[in-house]
Amino acid sequence: MSKCLIVYFSQGGTTEQVAESIAAGLRTNAHEIDLHNVRDGRPPSPEGYDLLGIGTPTYYYRPAFDISDYVAGLPALAGLPAFVFVLHGTYRGDAGNAIRQGLAQKGAQEVGYFHCQGADYYLSYLKQGYLFSPDHPTEEELSQAKKFGHQVSIRVGGGAYTRPEDDPAPAFIYRFERFTTNRWFTQKMYSRLFRVNKKKCTACGLCVQECPTGNITEDENGRPIWGRNCLLCLYCEMHCPDEAITSPASWPLFTPFMKYNVRHASRDPSLDHARVTTGQGKVERS
Repeated sequence: MSKCLIVYFSQGGTTEQVAESIAAGLRTNAHEIDLHNVRDGRPPSPEGYDLLGIGTPTYYYRPAFDISDYVAGLPALAGLPAFVFVLHGTYRGDAGNAIRQGLAQKGAQEVGYFHCQGADYYLSYLKQGYLFSPDHPTEEELSQAKKFGHQVSIRVGGGAYTRPEDDPAPAFIYRFERFTTNRWFTQKMYSRLFRVNKKKCTACGLCVQECPTGNITEDENGRPIWGRNCLLCLYCEMHCPDEAITSPASWPLFTPFMKYNVRHASRDPSLDHARVTTGQGKVERS
């Protein structure tokens, strides 16, 4: 029985759903699967596995930082079969390319690439009243993910694989947004500029619990302190029941970009969206 390691990042649960569906497809050919969400701790080494899968949501038209870090830290893979899957709320851009190319540089042999939509709980869009790709991944998308897993299992056994072309680069405005939210800016600038309103904060600790990288600690009064390992997921601000947290995403500087994104995506017939309201840590459909 061959062994497969699937490493992914899932915060709201959608990437996890796809990972589990792919795993179900692999099990149809008797693969033994180990699933690992990087928010639960450091993933195991791929040593001793016969297949490696990497999954990520699209953050600012790129992979999540922690997934990029995992791929960059992999040892030489010496022809290990590997596959990649990507979820996106609006446009995936070329986020998948970075992971596929990173695995190729490590010497992996690509045996599959899958992508589908996932509910986009991005705070800047939610504040404008839009939840993109609600109810995704759908049952049909999860069925496709399971089928993809089965196809990968056949390829690992010697089946033919034609590598899909790399995804095209996103439009300039999205590439610019990606640049302005890159690792350097996030660590050196944005991570220092989260703020908590001391009059509103009740020291409930929810932001500490929600942070996927353990980046938030508490001061002597139980209020949050942000470190430098931030993904810019904005879950701390989104889930704060006291509305005590503000982040750089609320700056007027970013407002024109967010309005452009929402206007463009909301008019795209290929994308689903629902109107929502946000407040006190909750997102509710209108």
